[in-house]
Parts: sequence; C-alpha cells; structure tokens
Amino acid sequence: MHDLPHPASKPPLPRHPEARRRFALLHTLIYDERRRRRLILVGALLALALVVGLSLLARLSTVLPVDVWFTQELQEHQWALVARLMYGVSIFGYTPWSALTVAVGTLLIGLLLGWRDGLYLLGITIGQGLVNALIKRTIGRPRPINTLVEVFVPEQGFSFPSGHVMFYTVFFGFLLVLVLTRMPHTRWRWLFGAPLAALVLLIGPSRIILGAHWLSDVLAAYLLGLVILVLAIGGYIHLLAPRSPTTQHGLMRAIDERREA
Repeated sequence: MHDLPHPASKPPLPRHPEARRRFALLHTLIYDERRRRRLILVGALLALALVVGLSLLARLSTVLPVDVWFTQELQEHQWALVARLMYGVSIFGYTPWSALTVAVGTLLIGLLLGWRDGLYLLGITIGQGLVNALIKRTIGRPRPINTLVEVFVPEQGFSFPSGHVMFYTVFFGFLLVLVLTRMPHTRWRWLFGAPLAALVLLIGPSRIILGAHWLSDVLAAYLLGLVILVLAIGGYIHLLAPRSPTTQHGLMRAIDERREA
C-alpha cells in the first residue's frame, strides 16, 4: 500500500516531460537576458507597427466610424455620477494638477529611494510628454466635436495620441513597478499599488466617456506608453536598480530547489 502524502506538504512539480519542458522554457525566458531582450524588441516593434497604422488612419481620416460608434456606445447609458468619476480619474492629467502630481511623485521617490530614482522618474515623464507633443503636431488630428458625440470637457489642442493616457501609463505605471518591486511584501504594497493600477486602467475609458479622445487615440497612447515604460524599466534595472546576489538569484534558487524536491 502506497504512503499517502502529508496534508501540509506541497505537491511536487509535474514530472511529465512536457510539463518539465514548459517550466524549463519559463526559467529560460526569465533569466536568459539575450532572449528577454529579443522578446522586448519584437513586442516593441509590433506595438510601434500598430501605432504607425493608427497614425496613418488618423492622418487620412480625422474621424473613423469605429471611433464614433465606440464612444456612442459608452455614452449611451451615461449617468452624472459616472461622468464625475471619470473626470476625477482624469484630473491628474490637467494643468496645474499634472505638474503638482509629477512634483510630488518625484519628491516622494527621491526621499524614499534616492534622488537619482526621483530624477529618473522625472526624466521619463518629461520624455514621454515630448514624444506625445511631437506626434500630436505631426498628425494634427482635431478633437471630438459635439455634433458627433457628447463632449463633457471641451479641450484645446490635437487629439492623437491621448496625452493623458501616455502620461498615466508611463508615470503611474513606473510608480506601480517601484511599489511592487521595492516595497516589502505587506498590505501597504497592495494599498498603494491598487490605486496606481486603477488609474492606468481607467484613464483610457475616461477620456472616451468624457468626449476628449477617440478610441484610436487611446489605443495608440497605451501602446506608445507601454513601449516607453518597458524601455524605462530596462534602463532603470541597468542603471539604478540595487544589485545584490540575494535579490538577483533568490528566485532562481527557489525554482531549482522546488524542481529538485
């Protein structure tokens, strides 16, 4: 009769050859720097190709039928409370709140992690703003108008890509990365991380619901913002992230011990 496993013991990793190959591939993707860079390069090129396609469409046609349809669908069952909530989500991207948000974020990161970290956050935030302004001026797409959709907050300037979405993706996205990687494993990490993730996820729909941007503006901004964010994370790891054998190889050792168990 076979011995039953102890209830408190952890189940061993699958012994099937295919399962072992999957774990080995995951292990390689995590720790093989050359392959990781290749994946990042391929992902960035695909994202940029989509952005170029959206840019051409925005340049050739100021209003796409799918943009109007999507905005009308979101605004069809609109409540005043939802509009106020969406405006509250977007408030950090309006002047002067955007400048105050960046200043406070830079100051906090500088005090908690070091001034080089704070200046790095400031630098990538300014960089994404310059990229956004350059593309907006190049494409020259006008904002949504009241004759097609409801415009709750009239805004000036060009529409493609959304400045709010790029700013939130890079600035709050990088703050989220710092919270998840630099804070201890406590409830405070989730308490700070959840609002940051919510801001990044909700800023896109909020810009469409408020009638400030089209769907294609938001999609292009998310893609560009993610590319800049990934590159910023890579630069941070190589330039500023703390390096210690324990933090670099702890997970690798844990996986190896688990596989040998």
